[in-house]
Amino acid sequence: MKVDYKSQRLPQLPTIWPSAKILEERYTKIRCFLDANGLGALIAYSPPVANMWGQIGHVSYLSGWGDLGRTVDSAVVVPLEGPPVLLYAGMPFMKEAIADVSPIKDVRLVQAVDPNAVAVARPTGNAMNQGPHSFAINTRAIIDERGLFRKDIGVVGINNMSLPFFEALSLELGERLHRVHDIIAELRSVKTPDELELMKYAAHLGDLGFQAMLETARPGMSGIQIIAEMERAARREGADHAKFWMASGPPTTWEDSKMDMKPHQRVLQDGDLMQVCSYIVYKGYWSHGQRTGTLGKSSAYLEEISTIARNAQDAGIAAIRPNISAGSIATAVREKVAESGWSLEGGRVGHGCGLDYSEIPIPSEGSKDLLKIGNTIILHSAFSLPDSGKLFVPLGDQLHLTVDGPKFLMKFPRTLFLAGS
Repeated sequence: MKVDYKSQRLPQLPTIWPSAKILEERYTKIRCFLDANGLGALIAYSPPVANMWGQIGHVSYLSGWGDLGRTVDSAVVVPLEGPPVLLYAGMPFMKEAIADVSPIKDVRLVQAVDPNAVAVARPTGNAMNQGPHSFAINTRAIIDERGLFRKDIGVVGINNMSLPFFEALSLELGERLHRVHDIIAELRSVKTPDELELMKYAAHLGDLGFQAMLETARPGMSGIQIIAEMERAARREGADHAKFWMASGPPTTWEDSKMDMKPHQRVLQDGDLMQVCSYIVYKGYWSHGQRTGTLGKSSAYLEEISTIARNAQDAGIAAIRPNISAGSIATAVREKVAESGWSLEGGRVGHGCGLDYSEIPIPSEGSKDLLKIGNTIILHSAFSLPDSGKLFVPLGDQLHLTVDGPKFLMKFPRTLFLAGS
């Protein structure tokens, strides 16, 4: 039965989402953390959204400002008392754009750490006391405004923070600055029903891309031409970001294929082996999927090796349960694939996913992250093929952990596809 991938409707959410009420619930949890740790405020940092492969979602989670217009360093300062403050190092016009998407009322333009940033010029000479102040000076001012004199300050979001930015904070805040447990990453790992709807739609956009591949791929087309149609299908239905890559090779063995993160120029022929992967962002939320198949003709060889990989992936999925360690997923995959004499490429079989491409929980052997209802996980086990050691990643699944176990967010079949038929 053919799935109607185009039937899913856009999530119906308010123009400004998350709402002030939702954000206040998040701030309340952070204030409890501050109180328990004797802190006066928390700095939650994010780099520009364009740095999308790292940790960029903290400011999105605490302000709603997560679109591609966030081209600058930014932070939300959550004090122990009183409303939060959004700090951004950019240009004054950005404040109007922020108001379109964020309920935060106190938004302050600050001085950029990077002198080459697209931001208000750094004051010099007698003008040093004019213009915007630094992130650190603004944070101290917020603490003082709330009567929290001499209280220490925590910082999170340092995974993707530049060294000059951290050095500037450390220099200006001194012993008052503390790297603390990342409470924001922990809160973000459990998705609310509204967040899940956005992620389901992002997964739906990935499905549209894969379906476009089935319908448009033909012998004589280059990989980049096929990918262009896939990305077009996702973008025209609302994707903020849509990127696909492809591996392909002749109908021999997988060793003759080649993965291309760059444009895939190879011209495909009838019977070729194919692998495609999606990176989709919708309203800041990620989807990531991976599928394998052939063009025009099926392949018994590819079916054989893909079945081994899929059985191992299924063993990992069966291990996903609340309150077990994320490392158990990787162990289950490794033990299953070892039955066929295969090995894992490293001990990591995927990652959490949400406002960041990769977030907690991380399913890697040795991980102590405990799985929770509401987690969303990408499982894409990477295998080394026997003898050659060639990388083989035939399947990537996006899963949401419920009280009844893991549920698939993508609808595109997990079995081998047959494109161009």
